[in-house]
Parts: sequence; C-alpha cells; structure tokens
Amino acid sequence: MIKANKIKALPPNVFVQTEEQKLKAHTLGVKFYDFGIADPSYPSPITAVKTLQADAEIPHYHHYSPLKGHPVFRKQLAIWYQENFNVHLDPNIEILPLLGTKEGLFDICMTYLDKGDVVLIPNPGFPTYFQATSIAGGEIYSMPLLKENQYLPDLKSIPETILKRAKLMFLNYPHNPTGAIAPDSFIEKVIQFAKEHEFIICYDNVFATLTLDGNKPKSFLEYEGAKEVGVEFTSFSKMFNMQGWRIGAVAGNHEVINSLLKMFVEAHTSIFQPIQLAAAAVLREVAQTDFPHQLRTDYQQKVDYGLKKFEEIGWPVERPQGACYLWVPVPDGYSSDEFSGLLFDKYSILTCPGIGFGELGEGFIRLSLTLKMEDCIKGIDKLCEAFKEII
Repeated sequence: MIKANKIKALPPNVFVQTEEQKLKAHTLGVKFYDFGIADPSYPSPITAVKTLQADAEIPHYHHYSPLKGHPVFRKQLAIWYQENFNVHLDPNIEILPLLGTKEGLFDICMTYLDKGDVVLIPNPGFPTYFQATSIAGGEIYSMPLLKENQYLPDLKSIPETILKRAKLMFLNYPHNPTGAIAPDSFIEKVIQFAKEHEFIICYDNVFATLTLDGNKPKSFLEYEGAKEVGVEFTSFSKMFNMQGWRIGAVAGNHEVINSLLKMFVEAHTSIFQPIQLAAAAVLREVAQTDFPHQLRTDYQQKVDYGLKKFEEIGWPVERPQGACYLWVPVPDGYSSDEFSGLLFDKYSILTCPGIGFGELGEGFIRLSLTLKMEDCIKGIDKLCEAFKEII
C-alpha cells in the first residue's frame, strides 16, 4: 500500500522505539528499568476512579457529550485556574476539553497551517511539535535551546523572512526534555514579540505543577497580554497520574478556542462524559490537597538521588528546575541512539535517545523518573555502574 509522502517523510518515533524495546523485554522475560516513556507508575487518584465508576453506571452519560465539553468540567477547570494562578477564564468561550494534550497540539496545527506557513519550534522539544507541523503542511523553523542561553530561544536571531510567515510558536516550560523553566522576563518579552509579529503562542504547560527546588508553579495565562496572543495546553497525565485517561484542555484566547472547536468537531466526536466528570472531581477534591506537593516531593527525591549518584562518578548532569526528567550527556564516541541501545541490550536499562527530540538533542539521553522510588534507585545505581564501565 502506498503511503502519503507526508507519512513516509516522518522520522522514526522515539516513543514507538521504546515501546518495541519494552515488548521485546517482556517477551523474553527480562527484568529492565524503564526510564523511557514518562508513564507514571503510581495509580490515578482514587477520587477519579470512584467518580468514573459511579457515573459510568448512569445510562444518560453513555450518550455523546456536548461538543464543547461537559460544562461541569469546564467550570471546574476555570475555578482551578483562578485558585492556583489567579487567572480568570470564561468557561464558555475560553476553555476547550481535549482528548489529551498531544491530540490538541496536533489539532492546532491542522487548524492554523496552510502550505508555506511557518511554526517556530524549540529544539530539543517534544516530538509532536515537529510531526504535527509536517503532517499539517507547515514548515519547521527550529529555535535552538542551548545551555549557554538557559534553554531559552534567542528571539533576535529569528530572521524577519521567517517571522513574516510564522503562524504558531510552541513553548514548553517546565521543559521536556531539559527540565528548564523560563523566567518571567522571557515570557513577558515573548508575549510582546508575538504581538509585534502576529503569531499565536501555543504554550504546552503539561508540567505546570511539577516544579522542583521550590520554584513556583506558573501559568502562561497569568502574564499580562497572554490571552491576546495565545493559549495554554494543560494535561492530567503527569500532574495527576492520569496518562491513560486521555483528558486535557486548552485555555486562553477565545478566537483560537473557537477555531479549535471547529477542528475538534470535524476530527473527533466527543469525550466520554464520566471521564470529564472524573477530571472535574480531581480538580475539586484532589488539586487543593497535599497531592501536588507529594508528587513534587517524589520527583524531587528522585532528581536529588540521581544527581548525587552521577556526581559520585564524576559525570556532569545539569539540575532540572521542573518536569520529571534528567537530561544526561552520553559518552564520547557514541550517538544517542547507539548509547541508548547499548544500555538496553547490555544493561537492561530503557532510556530515550536525545535525537528523538530534534537534532539538538543529539549527544544526550532522557531519563523519565516516573518509576516507583525503589525501582528508580536501583535503576540509577545500575545506570551509574554502566557509565563507570563504559567511560
């Protein structure tokens, strides 16, 4: 069967690669440490489970849900934004539930891109930014995120010819994969930059509450002028361990939300109402408890342990400010793919090669610290022993 050129042109997906490695290990009965896909090991909040169970038994909820999403979920998300970030949102026109944030990132590319339109994409960055742009027919302009620039894009270096064709800019802080956080001054600057050049900021804030070392959780929408130029994507996957539920939302500029709604109703049908009501219950009953703090503490302990062990073997790993990853340089003489493969084949340690996050991810592997604490400790110990042997 002949595939479309846009599908044939896609590079191998790093997450498909790690899934295949996991399947291989399971088939062979091999014990391995999974630092690959960020798939939290701890269960979803019991509030979500019980709400889903109860509402799934109600026949009324077996019908299609409202195309704009369930009003209870939209209202509760608006309350969550107000309570956590002091952001006022009109749940009727400034919030749209999504079948997961990844799907929303894809939808906004399909909504706004025509052939020749440019998307400004952080590199390294989440693979969907690149793939969704390509499939939607847009052109990618990579914004290098370099250590010497605190993993922030250099806005002044973007050519005027590119800015004239730019429709979207993806930003993601806390950043996947480096864990960097953007300072207020940068966000304020980029909002003005978007106003001047008339493109939409798509702020991927799926790790909003997963900050480290006392950094305050932030929303893009709390900055002055943010709703004039962009939208923020939020997710329950990492913040509430609900990755398999496929529930998220986009909030902000009402014109963008309305345009996304038009795409949503053509590409999708609806989101199962009990899942939306379960997410609303989590926002209402879990988000204001110690749950977010406990999750931050868990990742903080894993980060601290990993950095300590790497320091003991003299291997430089930069301290992340947020998210749930360590961005680890590979030894000289190896590509990220080669080294990730070696770790899996010889040491039963699954990681993501940095090249999967763009060409500037080459030379690194990403460790997802979503294992249970005891497995994370054992896996990091084994990984550091592997490093000592290899280097």
